[in-house]
Order: sequence, then structure tokens, then C-alpha cells
Amino acid sequence: MFAAVLMGLPSPLQSAHILWINLITDSLPALALGVDKNDGKKLMGRPPRTASESLLANGGLSVICFYGALIAGISLTAFFTVPYMLMKQEEADFSVAVLAAFLEQKKVLKRAQTYAFTVLGMSQLFHAVGMRDVRQSIFSRRPFENRLMLVAGGIGFLLQAAVTELPFLTGVFSTGRLSAGEWLYLSGLSCFPLLAHELFVLLEKNGTQKLMEKFGRDAYESDRDQERAA
Repeated sequence: MFAAVLMGLPSPLQSAHILWINLITDSLPALALGVDKNDGKKLMGRPPRTASESLLANGGLSVICFYGALIAGISLTAFFTVPYMLMKQEEADFSVAVLAAFLEQKKVLKRAQTYAFTVLGMSQLFHAVGMRDVRQSIFSRRPFENRLMLVAGGIGFLLQAAVTELPFLTGVFSTGRLSAGEWLYLSGLSCFPLLAHELFVLLEKNGTQKLMEKFGRDAYESDRDQERAA
């Protein structure tokens, strides 16, 4: 929203959209993560936190900033998709001024906000799945172990779909109905946080394997023991 306003463009979201996401699609996954089971053996293998260590230490702040920027980026991408496609159809030259002119049309702005609202809501549901464990792939965790997460995700997706498909809610939230193709496109954008999570896990795993192959498993484990002792 801040980036769009700086560019002199209308806000990608309305206040009702933000309240809906905070109260509905954010609350249930957060509760589900709060009761998620952890791997006690792996936790005990990590060095304890020091008394002076920040809550956001060990990459916590970087994770928050990265995923926040990623979700903001895909939400803005969804918002700009509508005017961009119209500009492409009319063969108009791309510029911020032309973009703003297209978004001044109420129907275009309503459609663009629907896109951004949908992606922002669904992307956080996908993101919650990956945040069950930042160091493990979702395929290595038991997907049905946390049934509350499945319920929370299912309800979240249904509620997010309801605000674009049910006539009463579309009037309240100033949204428009989406076609199957639009749902497919927006779902693909919304998956990016989960795809990024899997990519980071894969890169970290490959980096660990290369260290073990280069220096030997014993040397690698010795270094880990020294880090834990420190």
C-alpha cells in the first residue's frame, strides 16, 4: 500500500480487506501453529539461547523481512495485473501516469483490488504451512499430524473464496467474482511463499551435504559440537 501511494496510485486494499485478513485468515492459522508439535530431539540438539539474545536472533528478523517483502510483491503484482492487461490490449505505452489513468476507472480498480486482496489472503495461508518448521520441508513433516492446521487452512480458503463469490459479501467488500482461470493464476502467485520456503530448505540441505562431503562427516559433526559448546 505504501509503495502504491508513493507512486501516486490508488491503494491496492480497502480498510475492510485488511480487517478481514487480520481477523479471519490470520487468526486461525496462528492458533494452529501455536499447538503444532515439535521435534523434541532436534530442539535439544540445538544450543540454548543466551539471556541477552534477541527474540529475532538467528535469522528471525531476516525471515520476517524477506517473507513480508515477498508477500507484498506478489500482492502488488496481482494488483497491477488488471491494468497491465488492459494496457496491453489497447497497446498503450506503459508508464505510471497511464497506469494511474486506468486505475481511475472504478471497474478496473475494483477488479485490481479483488486480485490483490485474494492473493494477500491466500498467500498467508500457504505461508503458515511452511512456517511449521523453517528448517524442514513440508514433505518431511507429517501433513496430517496437525489437523487443526488443515481445518484452519480449509476454512481460510473457503472464507477467502466467499468474499469474491457470494453476492452479499461482494457488496460488503467491493469485490468481484473470479473465473476459474483467474483463481488458478492467483493461486499460483499465492504459492510463492511456500515455494520460497522449500527452496531455502533445499539450498541449506545441499550446502550441509557439500560440507560433509568435503571435510568428512566427523569433521563436520565436530564443528557442530564446538558451536553448541560455545
